[in-house]
This record gives sequence, structure tokens and C-alpha cells, in this order.
Amino acid sequence: MKANRTHAAVLSVLAAATLLVACEKRTTTTDTPAGTATTSTTTTVAPSTAASNAMAATTSAMNKAGDATVDAAITGKVKTQLLADPDVKGLAIDVDTKDGVVTLNGTADKAGNVDKAVSIAKGTDGVKSVDNKLTVKP
Repeated sequence: MKANRTHAAVLSVLAAATLLVACEKRTTTTDTPAGTATTSTTTTVAPSTAASNAMAATTSAMNKAGDATVDAAITGKVKTQLLADPDVKGLAIDVDTKDGVVTLNGTADKAGNVDKAVSIAKGTDGVKSVDNKLTVKP
């Protein structure tokens, strides 16, 4: 998760640098009837194609980082609830989350505990569905 933040930060800095390079500064001098000159400076930002592409890449990276963070939070919630349940052996169950879909891998002592683990996962906020790959120990 720390690597995702680092990548997002690097992309953000690159996008900001690209935008600064794309800035265009213009100075206009106008002669007035009294013989004095008036100078005005205008700065406009006209992002180039490269800047636009960098902004799009940064947005995409930030969205992916945000999605990964949400998935990690869901995984943590499900794992915590499995560990807290006295019947479900939470240490024997691996929890993975991708786009809100939780995958449970591992073993349980009996079929009822498999059902309970799936029920716990399904009842967790943010979980869209559960892919049950748990097996019952023989």
C-alpha cells in the first residue's frame, strides 16, 4: 500500500511539473496618447497534449491507488471479524479483495464454519460479493 502512495505522489509531481512547463507568459506594451507606455503581463495555461496525457495518467493512478486502499480496508475488516469469531478459525483463512469482491481461501473444521465465514464476509460493509474457496478438513 505504501508503494501505491509513492507511485501516486511521483505521478502527481510529474503532472504538476508538466503543467508548469506548459504555462505561457506574454508581455504586452501599449503606447498611450500622453507618450507613456503601459505594460501588462498575462499568464495563460494552455496544457499541451503531453500535459493532458500526464493529467489523465495521474487521475488514473490516483483512482487505482484509492481502489487499492478501499480493498485493503475491506480485507482488514473481514479478517478482523473472522479472527474475532470463536467458531471460525480465522488464522486458517486467507482473505483477498479485488474491486469489492472478497475471496476466501483456506480450511475450516466443518461445513457450518465455512458457511459462517462466508456470512461474515458478505455482511461486511463494502463487500459486493464473496468467492468461497474454503474447504472442510477431512
